[in-house]
Amino acid sequence: MSDAVAAVADPAVVVTVTALLVSVRSAASMWSGLGWALVATGFCVGLPYVALLVMLRQGRVADRHLLVREQRRAPLAVAAVSVVTGFLLLLVLNAPKPLVALVAAMLAGLVVMSVVTHLYKASFHTGEVAGSAGVLALTFGPLTLIGMAPLTVLVAWARVRSGRHTIGQVLVGGLVGAGSSLLAYPLLA
Repeated sequence: MSDAVAAVADPAVVVTVTALLVSVRSAASMWSGLGWALVATGFCVGLPYVALLVMLRQGRVADRHLLVREQRRAPLAVAAVSVVTGFLLLLVLNAPKPLVALVAAMLAGLVVMSVVTHLYKASFHTGEVAGSAGVLALTFGPLTLIGMAPLTVLVAWARVRSGRHTIGQVLVGGLVGAGSSLLAYPLLA
């Protein structure tokens, strides 16, 4: 069960769903919202994931979860460059402000987690769900937390239960994710 929870709450899935919800909510129409979400997820999920798969085939990383901390540097750097590019493109194309703010919050979380992960194996899964919970609560109202808080706890439990992280690692991931989104998102939204 814990692996199923982790698969459903994979950061790529969480980012995609969050971008879709924020974009559709803030765009002029549902169709333009879908288009903006496609651009955002292309740079925040698609390109980094393709780069990770290439690194996996080349043997530069052992697995897609980047369990070996020393192998995280290159994939995280590629992800950061891709997210920065997507952020700048969304700015230049005048994307809805909340979507731009979401990408900025994701970038802030990615930068902090990239630094932290070299010192401590914080949970990206928990961080992404906690960060999305913050953004969705700021976008749709605090009642959103009724669904997102238990999901965040469930993901943290699954990561500990599967042996991927300790309780401390999921707490750090959750704090970084929530903190980054709650600080960065309101500045631009």
